[in-house]
Amino acid sequence: MKDKKIIILSIVGVLLLVSIVVATSYAYFTANVTGNKDTNNVVVTNGVMSLEYKDGDEINLANAVPGNSVTKTFTVKNTGNVATNYTIYFSELSNKFVDKTDLVYTLTSSDGGKSVAQTQVPSTNEAMVSNYAIDAGKTHTYTLTITFLNKDENQNDNMGVTFSTKVTINETKEKAYEVEPELAQGMIPVKFDDAGNAVVADTSSKWYDYEAHEWANAVLVNCADSSIKSKYFDSNNKVLASAVGKTISMDEIMQMYVYIPRYKYQLFNAEDGTRVEQAINITFESKTTAKSTGTKNGEWLTHPAFTFGDKELAGIWVGKFETSNTSALPKIVPNVSSLRDMTVSDQFNTSRLMTTTLASTYGTSTNDDSHMMKNMEWGAVAYLSSSIYGRYTNASTCIDSGCEVWINNINTGYGNGTAVDGQPQWGPSITGCAGSSTSAGVSNSQTACASGYDWTTKGVNASTTGNQYGIYDMSGGAWEYVMGVQKDANGNVQVGSSGFSTSSLPDSKYYDLYDYQAEDGVGYTRYHLGDATREVLKNTSSQGGNAWWSDYSYNIYSSEPWVVRGGNFNHGTTAGVFAFARISGWGNADRSFRSVLSAG
Repeated sequence: MKDKKIIILSIVGVLLLVSIVVATSYAYFTANVTGNKDTNNVVVTNGVMSLEYKDGDEINLANAVPGNSVTKTFTVKNTGNVATNYTIYFSELSNKFVDKTDLVYTLTSSDGGKSVAQTQVPSTNEAMVSNYAIDAGKTHTYTLTITFLNKDENQNDNMGVTFSTKVTINETKEKAYEVEPELAQGMIPVKFDDAGNAVVADTSSKWYDYEAHEWANAVLVNCADSSIKSKYFDSNNKVLASAVGKTISMDEIMQMYVYIPRYKYQLFNAEDGTRVEQAINITFESKTTAKSTGTKNGEWLTHPAFTFGDKELAGIWVGKFETSNTSALPKIVPNVSSLRDMTVSDQFNTSRLMTTTLASTYGTSTNDDSHMMKNMEWGAVAYLSSSIYGRYTNASTCIDSGCEVWINNINTGYGNGTAVDGQPQWGPSITGCAGSSTSAGVSNSQTACASGYDWTTKGVNASTTGNQYGIYDMSGGAWEYVMGVQKDANGNVQVGSSGFSTSSLPDSKYYDLYDYQAEDGVGYTRYHLGDATREVLKNTSSQGGNAWWSDYSYNIYSSEPWVVRGGNFNHGTTAGVFAFARISGWGNADRSFRSVLSAG
């Protein structure tokens, strides 16, 4: 979809050309250009654009004859820290010339702007320069020249007529849904109705809107049941046109996914400083666009999560909830106990089933890929959540429930029964729940999150978007193992207690590898740009709750080489999408995982 969003910034000048009859063979006119001498700054979502005159506020050219011109010089300046595009155009144009070919314009720039060769002045409002890029901090200087051509012929038809226009500049921004989600085989695109039910979406119309915080959603249904499969798919595994608008029963749904489109982000802490919580500047892009490879603050970097081995991805489908059900038949659905007590290797092998041995059950293809979420992929979701497409409405304002994802604080067995080793017993963590605040204390009652996965009240506060279209359980619930691990002293993967051996490790594209650290310590220099660890620290002098929103920040080392994310149900303030810690890789009652699926 190629829709554009237009944000009017400012009206910068008025050109007034009035023709006056002086002789029978010539058309005379007075030209006047006026404008504000002062810079006209307008704050926009991602920065500040300014338009200013360099040569005063007016030009007077009296008693001009055909062959004379009137000029105006102005600059377009991007005073913000975000690259953007702009359009220069005629507006409120009134061209009374009878012979329209008498009046032409040129637009010239010598410092990076776009020049326009001699062109007939239009009869209606029309762009001179469309959707032209300007980097942060750059200035483009323009000279607009309007000429009454001398054709060496009788031009009396244009005696006494008038021409007027305004020169206007807009910021133009590509819609967030410029890149279409790539649906894997078996995926049914869905929207949600007013009751929160998943409804088969019509992909020929707008079924998602990232600027409205409505990320694309899709589900996998139970294709092992032919009666279910035939409701939604034809013999070629394509979604039936007749299925559009149908409500999909939760009993039919096996897994729910949310799409993270490919994007680049503006580096904000790439040089080992510290940064407080902020909106992250993000621009969506196609997988065919040349990758941005910035390394310094202010530069742009195509997020590494969208490079999968030697393949560039248009986006990734992320499990909407923590994985649930069983290791033999994993599900991704709300209001159930997450799947826990598994080693990293068992979690990884389970996540691969959707596009391997159980592909026919889920309706997927072995040509697609499912895997356990990587640390870098977690970072991609966390950064998108901390943008104007997630929990922010602009660079400084958050959605109604705030910038921070609310904690899932529900553990149905917590505090029940006899304590073990002096600690309350733990029961199931329930997927999709939300506590009463961002850092609510643990609750052993599922009713504490209203009706669980609740799309009408506070349940959505635990979503990355603050509504039903986001991803859940990224703050609290259970700690989530991700495929992020450090090297050992010899440069090999340190398998720890993961259940992997050095010979049974998956292909390197399935995990993020970090440099070796022997002893526990701060170790914040060991990170990758985009993984939402070192970049999101407010304090680098100690370990603990130093990540944004006071989230956990403990780096991996030799005894605990595997990364876990998000915190668990009883971590209160320190749980969150930016929380990271380390574990040896063994299974435990408060550790779950999440699956990722990509097409083709």
